[in-house]
Amino acid sequence: MLKASISYGDYLFEKYYFLKVIIFYLTLPINLIEETLKYGGLGGFSSLVIFFALFAGVVRNPKVPYFVRFNACQALLLYISLIIITYFLEIFSLPIPALISFIFIAYFSIFIFSVFQCIYGIEPEIPLISKPVRMQI
Repeated sequence: MLKASISYGDYLFEKYYFLKVIIFYLTLPINLIEETLKYGGLGGFSSLVIFFALFAGVVRNPKVPYFVRFNACQALLLYISLIIITYFLEIFSLPIPALISFIFIAYFSIFIFSVFQCIYGIEPEIPLISKPVRMQI
């Protein structure tokens, strides 16, 4: 989810370079996995493969602990919502820097909130996302 929202942070990265460095290190593991899959013969489909692997291998697997399944499903729903926002912005061609920066800040805040809630052992309650996740699991 965080990696997919990086393109919305370009305006903030120009102004605050340290954010770009922080995001780089936070997304390093998923970047390595995607690059490995990309050069392993999957090309541009590596994100799609990771998406379906998470859904089929983690969310739908009853052997995986509930907490992990809940967080994986929540990340997938947030990713889907970001895709919908991206299409909405492209259709109506709204390249407003403040709106684009707000989208990045919102997703980055959700990421930080979710990480801290998971560290405390609490399910992150994200409005409009957590209830559908419970119904999916």
